[in-house]
Amino acid sequence: MTIRGMPNDDQVIIIKVDDFTSPEAIFCGSKGECKRADFVIIADTGKKKVILCIEMKAKTTTSPEWKIIQQLKGAQCFVAYCQKIGKEFWSAKQFLDAYVYRFVTIRNINIPKKPTREAITDNHDCPENMLKISSPHYLQFNFLIGGR
Repeated sequence: MTIRGMPNDDQVIIIKVDDFTSPEAIFCGSKGECKRADFVIIADTGKKKVILCIEMKAKTTTSPEWKIIQQLKGAQCFVAYCQKIGKEFWSAKQFLDAYVYRFVTIRNINIPKKPTREAITDNHDCPENMLKISSPHYLQFNFLIGGR
């Protein structure tokens, strides 16, 4: 899957959150606290500072919405940990404070289809209000962050 219109490399950090060890040594995971979304994109576009949490699902995957919400919340917790590191160890007292969160789930990622035409929304600022996209061929970054 391609996200078009991504900011320049010096304006964006893409993190594959699954590459980091799950906190299962600390938490039992019975409440979903060990789950995380697939990607976090941190971007400063000049107009908007955004932290985009993305969970991707293949056509064959059927996850209930509450499990996807847990994964998006886990990604948000991962970013909160990174933010705390920046503040405490790098002495950057306002590290990531001006950034807004956006949460997206992308389903049916392996189905070739025309681009989706969902309405642009700016209210996917919590996991429960995630932007839901199905069968994308490609996506526009501004669409994902709620821009025009």
